[in-house]
Amino acid sequence: MISFPDPPAAVKKILLVEDNLLFRKVIEASLLKAGYNCVLCESATEALELLADEMPDLILSDYDMPEMNGFDFRQAVLHNPNLKDIPFVFLTSITDDSLMLEGLNMYALDFINKETPMAVIISKLNNIITSLQNEHVRSVHELKIAAETLNVKSMPVQDPKVAGFRVHFWHKGFRGYPGGDFIDFVQVDERFCFAFLGDIMGKKWKAWFFTFGFLSYIRAAIRFCVLDNDYAIDTIMQKINKLIYLDDSLESILSSLSLLLLDSHTGEVHYSGAGDLPLVNFEPSLDRTSTIMSSGLLLGLMEEGMYDKQVIKMKSGDQIVLFTDGMIDIPSDGSKKSDYPFFVDKISPYLGRTDSFELIKKEVLGTINDGNQMDDASIIFIEKQ
Repeated sequence: MISFPDPPAAVKKILLVEDNLLFRKVIEASLLKAGYNCVLCESATEALELLADEMPDLILSDYDMPEMNGFDFRQAVLHNPNLKDIPFVFLTSITDDSLMLEGLNMYALDFINKETPMAVIISKLNNIITSLQNEHVRSVHELKIAAETLNVKSMPVQDPKVAGFRVHFWHKGFRGYPGGDFIDFVQVDERFCFAFLGDIMGKKWKAWFFTFGFLSYIRAAIRFCVLDNDYAIDTIMQKINKLIYLDDSLESILSSLSLLLLDSHTGEVHYSGAGDLPLVNFEPSLDRTSTIMSSGLLLGLMEEGMYDKQVIKMKSGDQIVLFTDGMIDIPSDGSKKSDYPFFVDKISPYLGRTDSFELIKKEVLGTINDGNQMDDASIIFIEKQ
């Protein structure tokens, strides 16, 4: 009996593209026995269609296939920005050195001969995936060192103290990477405090890098408006948007933003949104959970973002929850789907309780892990005392 080496700790999905039915079945059985999930395609064309909906951890592809050979398939993957970073390995009977070199020059990680013993093939794949995981850990570590050295943060250190309100926040980066979510609180005086939550459209550290430009503009716009005694939340949002839109270095970089102004004297919360998710509002006096939607466009999309202002008159015990799309993106059949009602249903049983946020942290947020998290996840919870 052939003994296969154990795969890396996390179960990985491999896309196998192979036109030979018998060999495809043999490889599939070996990968499954080794502990991998396996998705099969018998042609490159079929694989490209599948990749529109599924995101494997590695692509294992034959070279000699009808319609589109492995090299053409590899080029198509490289030219797709959503696919080009998926690790790619050729598995083929071709032994020509020049062809092998050409394949490796397409940033393929390896060129494995089909005549290689199956246990060795599995071992090679294990080593490749383990190396990628180790590189991920190193990258995260280096980014954290860089952030600490520059003393830049996209998340507060602790919950703010706001008279008349209880305010909490929570954040979990996708697989430990610094990402595009950002949270901040600007305490103007004993009466007013701004709270905001945003999500840069982008991947991993690239999005993280731009958070500091957005944070700077948001803080500056708030401070300048306050100096002019202008607390109109929609006006502040428009000024933030214009600063970002006119900055050439942020061209084509978009972000959502939920911007709130907490008024400790009146108990009101003024709200304006830019391409953000609806806020969840719970009113215990009515035993009602509702959503509050904004009409504003993503920051940086157009010079005039058409932002509106909404005033939420909060009574004692009323709660507001705002969050980024990492909270509603869930795995589904190997791909990602967004399910806003699902997340609202998950947190609803814990709203209106004396320890609502702690319960949500334990029962909902505590279940988010590398196996089911699809994006950065962030939340701000506000309760009127």
